[in-house]
Amino acid sequence: MMTAYYHEDGALKTALLARAKDNRAAICRASVWIDLQNPMPEEERYLKEHLSIAIPTRGEIWRNQALNRLYKEDGTTFMTAAILHKINSTHPKTSAVTFILTERCLVTIRHIAPTSFSHFQQRLLNNPAVFMNGPDVLEGLLQEMFMRVAWHMELLVDGVDDLSRRIFDDHAFENKQGNPSILMRRVLQKLGSLADLNSKIHESLQSLERMLIFSRKTARPDQIELQEDLDMLISDAEALLSQTNFMADKINFQLDATLGMINVEQNLISKIFSTVAVFFLPPTLISSIYGMNFAHMPELHWQVGYPVALSLMVAVSTITYIYFKRRGWL
Repeated sequence: MMTAYYHEDGALKTALLARAKDNRAAICRASVWIDLQNPMPEEERYLKEHLSIAIPTRGEIWRNQALNRLYKEDGTTFMTAAILHKINSTHPKTSAVTFILTERCLVTIRHIAPTSFSHFQQRLLNNPAVFMNGPDVLEGLLQEMFMRVAWHMELLVDGVDDLSRRIFDDHAFENKQGNPSILMRRVLQKLGSLADLNSKIHESLQSLERMLIFSRKTARPDQIELQEDLDMLISDAEALLSQTNFMADKINFQLDATLGMINVEQNLISKIFSTVAVFFLPPTLISSIYGMNFAHMPELHWQVGYPVALSLMVAVSTITYIYFKRRGWL
C-alpha cells in the first residue's frame, strides 16, 4: 500500500496512489511524505520513475539494517533503523524501516505497522502547517518513535518494580494456593520477558541514535531549528540508552536474587530430608538389632519386649529432635 500526504490549496490531503491514476504524478511531486507499507514491485518501480531515487528491496533493507548502512547519494539521504513493535502482548520485536529523505519529501518503506506511524499520521493531518517538507516530517516521525520507545520503557520500569516487590517481599514465595517452585518459575519467566524487552529497546535506541547523528551531520547549515531539534532528540536517545543499561543491571540483580532464593529453598528441602533421615537412624538401628535371628536374645521372650522396642524408638527420635532444635539446626 502506497499512501501519499501532499499539500494542495493550503490544505494537507492524503491519497492512495494505487487509486489516483489520473493525477498520480502530480501528487508525487507535491507530496511531503510517501509511506510504503508492504509495497508491491510495481509500486516500487513507479516511485523510482517519478522521484528518480533508488528504492531498496526488502532484502536490501534487511542487509542495510544489519550493516547499519547510512549514506547520502545525489542529494538524497538513505537511512535504515530498527523500529520496536510488538507481534503480540508479550513478545517485542524490532524490524527494519527505511527512510529516504529528499529536500521536499520523505519516503518510508516498512513491512510492519508500528503504533508510532499511525499516531504520526493523525498528528500530521491535524497540524499540516508544521510539516511543510520532508525534513519536517522526518523530525516529527522520529519524535513520535521516541515517544513510543519511552512508553515501552515506562512499561519496563513498572514491570521491574512490580517484580522487585514480589521477589523481596517478606512472604515472596509463601502461597497457600501455589507451589513455591512454580512461583519461582513464573518469576524467572517474567524476568526473561523483561530482559528481552529491555534488549529490544536498547537495540532500537542505538539504531535511532545513529540515524539522528547522521541526520544532524547531513543537515544544511541554514536549518538551524532542525539542527536544534535533532540535538534534543540525540540527548533523549542518550538518556534512554543510559536507562536501558541501568535496567539491564537491575534485571541481572533480580535474576541473581531469584536464583539465590531458589538455592535457599532447595537447601531447606534438603535440610528437611536430611533431618528426617537422622530421626529414623536410631529406630532403624534398633529394629535392625531385633531383626537378627540369634538364639540367645532375652528380649525376644519378654511379653513387653515389643512395646519397649517401639517406645525406645520414639524416645530416641524425640531426643534427637530436641537436640537439633536447641542447637538451632531446625
